Amino acid sequence: METTHRLLSGEAVRIEVPDAVALPGGTALGVLALEGQGQLEVTSGRDADLAFYLEVTGTTLDREVSLRDGRVLRHGRFGGDPQQGLGWAVAVGEHQVYGFTVPTMDLETLTGFLADVDVQEDALGPVLSPSGRTGWSPYRTQTVAQVVELSGAGDGLGGAGYLLDVRRARTGQLQDGRSGGAAVRGGRLSRSSDTERHPYAVLESSDFVSYGMPGTEEIVDAVVSSLSEVVVELVP
Repeated sequence: METTHRLLSGEAVRIEVPDAVALPGGTALGVLALEGQGQLEVTSGRDADLAFYLEVTGTTLDREVSLRDGRVLRHGRFGGDPQQGLGWAVAVGEHQVYGFTVPTMDLETLTGFLADVDVQEDALGPVLSPSGRTGWSPYRTQTVAQVVELSGAGDGLGGAGYLLDVRRARTGQLQDGRSGGAAVRGGRLSRSSDTERHPYAVLESSDFVSYGMPGTEEIVDAVVSSLSEVVVELVP
């Protein structure tokens, strides 16, 4: 199976997982650098992704305000705690752009910074173009998180799967003979050391570093096997 997502910066990434029985959801994440206010983590996904995020964090978006571009910002205290920052979300076509602030950032400051970010609707996911007092953080990379479901038929996996954490790398980073791991279809594949508390696998290609995080430790070998056939690549 395969799916295509758009990074928040605008680039599109195709993910092909031949042994997947489903590739549900998928979220894109980026971090904005805010002048004088640190950073703001921003995520985009479908309505179901936002609903899951709100449920897990215990956040209710029970208020709203209009932004300068006419979009509506829904907001509420993160986790329902008045001492925490604001949880927020903006609908962009069939997607949602959402996140939360630090406790010291008020609503006026948040909306002011969001006004400096141009947001364009796209079928593969919204595209954000920061300007003015905002920019992409130089310390954090653009990311896509994709759930991979495996059949588990006949091998005792019980339908388990893994999270594919796809991180944009500097183009051309992978060079023959300079990266560790075994050569596979989509680049070079390695696995975490035995000292790691939670085992995982890593697929490195010229444009992305992708981490396969198993749902349970028992299926790490199945994740390694799956990643050996995975392709993650930029597409026009």
